[in-house]
Amino acid sequence: MTRILILTKNVLHEVSFEKQLRHLGNEVFTSLTIFENIMYDQLPRDFLSMFHQVIISETIDNKEAIKLINKLKQPSIILLRKTDECLEENRCLEWKELGLTDWVECHPTLETLRDQLICDQVELANSTLLHCPTKKSIDILSLPLSVGESRLLTILYQHQKVFTSREDLCIEMWSKPKTNSTMSQLSTLVKKLKRKLEEFGVEGEIIETSWGQGYRLAEQTYSQLYIGDKYESFVHEG
Repeated sequence: MTRILILTKNVLHEVSFEKQLRHLGNEVFTSLTIFENIMYDQLPRDFLSMFHQVIISETIDNKEAIKLINKLKQPSIILLRKTDECLEENRCLEWKELGLTDWVECHPTLETLRDQLICDQVELANSTLLHCPTKKSIDILSLPLSVGESRLLTILYQHQKVFTSREDLCIEMWSKPKTNSTMSQLSTLVKKLKRKLEEFGVEGEIIETSWGQGYRLAEQTYSQLYIGDKYESFVHEG
């Protein structure tokens, strides 16, 4: 049985949706108090380990949802955002880079909800199977990455734990100011790079995303990666 936690500002608002989840055989717990406790860091960290999926209600605004994601994201938990709006692809990528797993409709059919939950569970299981802990530091330039992925990883590594804005990254990556095209390419590269590094055994969050500040490598990533002697020629490669 899947245990699902719904975080909301109005428990009564979730009655119909919660009923659908229960019809699918899930054990569901809906709470405003837990939402508040998480936001104020008043909840024991291991409390969340009893849930397989956490759904953030549309009654919670985006700023609070981002804070929740930063506090909740763990490899073993599926984080879903319930919404009644259709997001553009670039915005979807930004949310997923923050740590969101997927979206779920406010008023889905039972079949749609069932299939989506199963799909997210399978994706989590597959990512767990692909994860292979690394035993020693890996030379970035030895990784089988695309040119764009290697360049992005090297630039982030060079910036040493400092957030770099998306605009500045576009300039460093493609030597031109940001455009809709380069911003989209950057979001896609970040997503692919994180997935590949996970597959190669790099542990932890890997790349941190901060709303309005950009990207940086997570602190634990530096102990797992290094840049070899070919670094300088790679960075200045045209």
